[in-house]
Amino acid sequence: MPGQKSPLSLSPVGFAVLMAIAIVSRLSTPLQASTTAGEIPTATQGGELLTQGDPLDPPKDEPSPLQGSAGGTRFYQPPLVEPPSRGLPINNGIRGKCPVDREIPSEPLTALMPSSGVGLTVAGNSTTFFIYLPSTAALTGEFVLQDETGTEQLYQRMVTLTNTPGIIKLTVPLDELSLNSGEYYRWYFSILCDPTDRAADLFVSGWLKPMDVSPSLMADLENAATPLERAEIYGKNGFWYPNLELLADMQQSPSNFSTEAKMGWDELLSSEVVNLESLVNQPFLECCEMENQPLPTEQ
Repeated sequence: MPGQKSPLSLSPVGFAVLMAIAIVSRLSTPLQASTTAGEIPTATQGGELLTQGDPLDPPKDEPSPLQGSAGGTRFYQPPLVEPPSRGLPINNGIRGKCPVDREIPSEPLTALMPSSGVGLTVAGNSTTFFIYLPSTAALTGEFVLQDETGTEQLYQRMVTLTNTPGIIKLTVPLDELSLNSGEYYRWYFSILCDPTDRAADLFVSGWLKPMDVSPSLMADLENAATPLERAEIYGKNGFWYPNLELLADMQQSPSNFSTEAKMGWDELLSSEVVNLESLVNQPFLECCEMENQPLPTEQ
């Protein structure tokens, strides 16, 4: 009809607006993350990760707007690193417990890590990992360190557990493993609910990135007068593992204990970038030495 325009006769501006609306509508469709059993290492197959996305996707090196100074504290400014999975990790813990422990009230097995799941350590140094262990009748745990693709197992130790809830620390001699500075490595800690059925394992995991210490940072650390000052220097430079270890050790050492260290620990775990406030008052356990022993074999 005269004066009526067909859609194809719209002005270029009107057509561009319609196309933009269609593209935005398409991009707003939620993406579904999926993980298959085949993507989980054999030693921990069947464990239920609370982290979304592919647990073996290596991290990206591009900065993420969700990381950085936002949510940081006096004792930790997270580095600009991309979270290691496609989805954003909610927590680095697992859902559920071993079947025999289901009626025991306690927090779930949880890795003390930033919400991103990525932590920096000092290249060439041993590193201590902290894990909240719930009360469990399981007698054995396992710590495994892999390369970022999960194809090479670099370190593996069995851990004897006690039926006592609390925070355990596992020190790994990374200085003996010749890890490369700037590369990512994946670690797992598993509870063997049934040593004859490794598919029943419960586990937590995290990323480790060794980094060289710059001369200026080394000078700052050498000039620090107290362990608390060293912890603060490590944290402000994004080094998660040595920072957490110093804050934990000060709470366990009569000679170095200070209320400020405890306040720093509480502030760190309760911060937006960590979100583990429920663990701030959990005790540190004197247990769980790692043993160099063979894995249990399936019957």
